[in-house]
Amino acid sequence: MSDRGEAILSAIYDDVDHKLNPSGDECWHCGGEGYTYYCIDGCCEDPESGCEDCATRCPECRLHDAQRSKAVRLAVIETGDVDVAIAWLKQIGRWNDGITRQQVEDEIKQAALAAG
Repeated sequence: MSDRGEAILSAIYDDVDHKLNPSGDECWHCGGEGYTYYCIDGCCEDPESGCEDCATRCPECRLHDAQRSKAVRLAVIETGDVDVAIAWLKQIGRWNDGITRQQVEDEIKQAALAAG
């Protein structure tokens, strides 16, 4: 993976994070923990702070994560840069050594056409 591609990808993540959350505030729903707890008083060990059995992924954080993933994907496509796309594919776990640079370039072009 090229250092240039990684650096540009890092800048893309920073830009997307700033656009989605310009104030840098923690999640209003979970306070940045990523989980919410729906404990029932008398049934759980610690209903005040939450227990592992009653924990669920915060719905607001899940929504934010989906929006972030989509925005990063679109920004990677917009760059049209193979090195950035390879860095992104590696980061999201979709890369394997059997993929050629030409295949990545072709996929970027197709995705750009589909995105309009």
